[in-house]
Amino acid sequence: MTTLDAIILGAIQGLTEFLPVSSSGHLVLAGALLGYEASEDPGLLAFEVLLHLGSLLAIVIVFWRDVLKLVYPRLDWHGIALLFVASLPAAIAGIIIKVLLPHSAEAWVEQQVLSSPLVAACGLLLTAAVLWVAEIKREAVITFDSARGPAFWTALWVGLAQMVAILPGVSRSGSTIATALSLKWVRPEAVKLSFLMGLIAIGGAGLIKSRDIKGLAEADPLPVLAGFFASLVFSIVGLTAIRFIVAKSKLRWFSAYCALAGVAALTWLALSR
Repeated sequence: MTTLDAIILGAIQGLTEFLPVSSSGHLVLAGALLGYEASEDPGLLAFEVLLHLGSLLAIVIVFWRDVLKLVYPRLDWHGIALLFVASLPAAIAGIIIKVLLPHSAEAWVEQQVLSSPLVAACGLLLTAAVLWVAEIKREAVITFDSARGPAFWTALWVGLAQMVAILPGVSRSGSTIATALSLKWVRPEAVKLSFLMGLIAIGGAGLIKSRDIKGLAEADPLPVLAGFFASLVFSIVGLTAIRFIVAKSKLRWFSAYCALAGVAALTWLALSR
């Protein structure tokens, strides 16, 4: 992998992790276009983990006040419990796939589903539909500090949306924000919930995949570092942009993009057979 390739992949990871267009789908499709199969290359698996760590650090930087508020000056048990409930479905799915499944079954899921360009293309079309529906006008009443009942039940549904976003092409940020908006969350609070959940989801995925980090020993350090910093910088740009996009009710722009990208990917796959 060249340094330029690493920067391109880092930029794709950073922007698409937080813009509602699916980082996993774009990385799968970009890898197929560039001729890289991460699921078969230990060095690229480790590189992918490092790209996600760049995105993780970006969330801490951009949402540092909200992260700090969870633990200081005292533990915010309501907020912590809300995030736990919202993160549980994806955590269970991740543990089943990465820990409980036999190695052969995990490898099949990784190669035939999670690294499949076809699944990624179909996932982009699903993301397009979800984003379009999310912009239907509704009364927004729920916040991060809302009464336990409404906040917790809606957080569980948002968590189920995040679980579906394990599939490539299904945007984690898009599906969680769209679900929260559909369940009457206030727009800035929907973004906050999504990305505090993302802190746990991305961190948990990185922890599960940490066994792949040994593959860095096989990689050239310059492209690896370039990719990490590209992911960090473009993640910060993406986080800043999505807050503005949601506030201005512009998610349908990305719905159109995902629809076009999904159709283009399906066309490319059909023609390349």
